[in-house]
Amino acid sequence: MSAVRFEHISKSFETEDGVVEALMGLTLDIESGEFLALVGESGCGKSTALRIAAGFEKQDHGNVILDGINVNRLETHERNLGMVTQLNALVRHRSVKRNISLPLEFAAENPADVEARVQAEADQFTIGHLLRRSKGQLSGGETQAVQLARALIARPKLLLLDEPLARIDRDLRNKLRGDLSRVQREYGLTTLLVTADQADAMTLADRVAVLERGRLQQVGPPMDLYERPINATVARFLGEPAMNLLRGPVRDEGAIRTFGLGGTSFPLHAPVTQRFVGNDVVVGLRPEDIPMASAGAVDDRHVRGTVASFEPRGSSNVVTVALDRPTGPTTEIVVVTSGFPPKLRDAVGLRIDPARFHLFDPYTEAALHHPV
Repeated sequence: MSAVRFEHISKSFETEDGVVEALMGLTLDIESGEFLALVGESGCGKSTALRIAAGFEKQDHGNVILDGINVNRLETHERNLGMVTQLNALVRHRSVKRNISLPLEFAAENPADVEARVQAEADQFTIGHLLRRSKGQLSGGETQAVQLARALIARPKLLLLDEPLARIDRDLRNKLRGDLSRVQREYGLTTLLVTADQADAMTLADRVAVLERGRLQQVGPPMDLYERPINATVARFLGEPAMNLLRGPVRDEGAIRTFGLGGTSFPLHAPVTQRFVGNDVVVGLRPEDIPMASAGAVDDRHVRGTVASFEPRGSSNVVTVALDRPTGPTTEIVVVTSGFPPKLRDAVGLRIDPARFHLFDPYTEAALHHPV
């Protein structure tokens, strides 16, 4: 039995511009002890789903089932939840120690036990030395660590995380990811994270569920979604930088079908492309699957272009290349390279490997083929 089940959940809101459908028939299971990330662009409905699970919002239709019990009519405090958001929700006049102990005080736990449990929980997040500090003496990362410790100390049935790492600098964010992942697995806590940050989802979650405009697109292990996205929406969202999606016609050249890019034709071996001959298809290419070479080292497996921009990232660079011979709407391709960054307006070649093509329907955006 699933620890959490969203069963045909629908929710709409009245706005000045009319009715907005935040969730449309969401059905999703979270297994006991699982860490599931619900992801998508702003406005996709992920935070609405979390608020419905918490009891802060009431769905229009459907049921929320926690450990086999329909909790539609239960208030938030009756659902045995822990919750952390990106906001600073610490109680101002209480020390770190007394903020962490708050759930145990509400449960009237033995004060001697509370002391030991607070210290142990704080040590899990390496904030044991901060217990006497006040809210105003904490950094952003320390504040989130305190809120996580407070949410976990009572061992809730369900831990809800609403972008808890969104406002933290990179080093502290990476540390808290590691601490959270370790503690969640050690305690076996069923956890729902909502985030627009794919790195948090890919790093922390056992499974990722992608929402778009209130509809569930795909759910599965992070690398399954990355390698075999069910549609272009999932392909665009998972991957940093995002997958290149290149639209163009399929041509029949006798024994083979081809896709033209930057003035060069590349073979399409997937049988599904036969029905697209004479029509467009969308080719997906991950930036890390496109090696870049100097202009003097190109051959007929390359397309030529000029460096339009680059972003150094230490051991790698994200480079945008403007094609010399644009194909339809495709004028630029993003690639990831290693070594020193190129210079702006450098002439370069991009080696295109048709074996790395993902193929999508240009109208439905459904996936047609993925690399083996």
